[in-house]
Amino acid sequence: MSIFLLGEVNSPGTKEVEHGTRILQFLAETGGFTKFAATKRVQIRRHTRSGERVITLNYHALSRGARMQNDIVLHDGDVVLMPERRLFE
Repeated sequence: MSIFLLGEVNSPGTKEVEHGTRILQFLAETGGFTKFAATKRVQIRRHTRSGERVITLNYHALSRGARMQNDIVLHDGDVVLMPERRLFE
C-alpha cells in the first residue's frame, strides 16, 4: 500500500509498505526528521467516508519512553505530515 510522507523529513515522497504497518515502524524506515521538525505534532491525515480525519502523534514523548495509547495501523493512502517547529517549540 502507498503512504505519503511530507514536511520536515529527510526523505519525503511516496513509500510502499506492507498491510498492517504501524506508524512507529513506518517512521523507523523513512530516513528521519530534519532539525526543524515539530516531533510533538506528527500528523496522520486519513480520508474516510465522512471526510478527513487527522490523528496527532507526539513522537517526542514516545522517543523518551512515554507509553503509546493507540499504536496506529496505517491505511492505504494515508498522508504522514511532519510540520515545521514553531519559534519556541
